[in-house]
Amino acid sequence: MTVMAVVRIKGNVGIDPEVEKTLQSLRLGKAFTAALFEQSETVEGMLHKAQRYLTWGKPNKQTIFTLLKRSGSFSGDLATLSEKLEKGEEALEMPVYVQLRPPRKGFKRSIKRAYKSNGEYGDRGDDINELIRRMV
Repeated sequence: MTVMAVVRIKGNVGIDPEVEKTLQSLRLGKAFTAALFEQSETVEGMLHKAQRYLTWGKPNKQTIFTLLKRSGSFSGDLATLSEKLEKGEEALEMPVYVQLRPPRKGFKRSIKRAYKSNGEYGDRGDDINELIRRMV
């Protein structure tokens, strides 16, 4: 199983109740909350339902290590664990949640458009690493 990094980029103002319930199910209640999830059809369905409030992608080893370290919920050799998670050799037992800051120097594009359309929300693939690095 591969790991996905998910970041909430918008707040609660004017949100649809169904989308709000989906975000609460993901436990991403506040803006700039990051999470590591195991990739599954269920999680991907919830991400697509609330995609206008989230951005996600595949994190590298350094990003996984940083989020695990900031969460404080893991002890032991985090470098080895993050390497195994990146390669898919080990599975997360539970999602990892971290509260981050807004990105340094702000978002580069509009948060009202999808990443594929020169915006910020939605699936961004490997580019999630650069965003999380600016938010730590």
